[in-house]
Amino acid sequence: MDISQLRSFVAVAEAGSYIKAADTLNVPQPTLSRQVRTLEVELRACLFHRHGRGIRLTDRGSTFIDYARSVIHTVDAAVLSVRGSDAPYTGTLIIGLTPSIGRSLIPALAPRLKAQFPLATIKLTEGLSGALYEKVLSGQADFAVVFSPASSAGLKIEPLATDHLYLIGPKPEAEPDQDISFKELAELPLILPHSSQWTKPALETAAARVGLRLDIYLEIDSTSSTLEIVSEGGGYSIMPGNLRNLRTLPPLSWRKIVNPSVEPVISMISPTRQPRSELSQAASSIVKETLLEMY
Repeated sequence: MDISQLRSFVAVAEAGSYIKAADTLNVPQPTLSRQVRTLEVELRACLFHRHGRGIRLTDRGSTFIDYARSVIHTVDAAVLSVRGSDAPYTGTLIIGLTPSIGRSLIPALAPRLKAQFPLATIKLTEGLSGALYEKVLSGQADFAVVFSPASSAGLKIEPLATDHLYLIGPKPEAEPDQDISFKELAELPLILPHSSQWTKPALETAAARVGLRLDIYLEIDSTSSTLEIVSEGGGYSIMPGNLRNLRTLPPLSWRKIVNPSVEPVISMISPTRQPRSELSQAASSIVKETLLEMY
């Protein structure tokens, strides 16, 4: 097994076709097919299902691809760290952002990064805090900006700002938004994310401290779907306040949660056990600067 086989496998999986992947990598299709087949023999596993419209990953292929991406990313970072000042701002940079932070930050951040690092390939990926936490730990992202990460020996955690949580609901026709207590909130049907992420545990802990239990009506990981359901009167949800000023949001009521208030800490997380490229370190400064302009 070598790195070129892993690159070929990932390229085919992302393109969904050997022909498209061969064009992307600028290699002959037979060479690409041979590399993937050699990898399958090495692993003793079939990585792709072939069908009329192209290919898709098998269950084993889906399991393996995250490891393959992690290895490729680590190798690229190691090469850049050795090259040092010869080419500090080339290569691939992967930055993770939660959906709420991403929707506010990306419009200002993306052009700044491209202007500063024109030769680099920059990827901004969105995910819930728990998923991004795992990506940084496994080397699938250079760093991420998340809410209230758990401490880990494998992560450097740098607090950047504090936000407030708000109850969101369908926009009322008249009265202005007012604060809402946990006691009132506990009587409402809530839509919260279900995967490993800080929101639900933090809210349940705060509710337990005042002897209350939340009414969790639905658990949905998609922020955009949750916002749409709430705007149509399908329930209530809880979001950080940095989303309030987005023009693309549907009409919503925003009520600050008090008694007790919940204030998530926005933090940047980066790996401590893997080498960080000069590109990653320089980009993190721009991300911090752009984020702090919002608070």
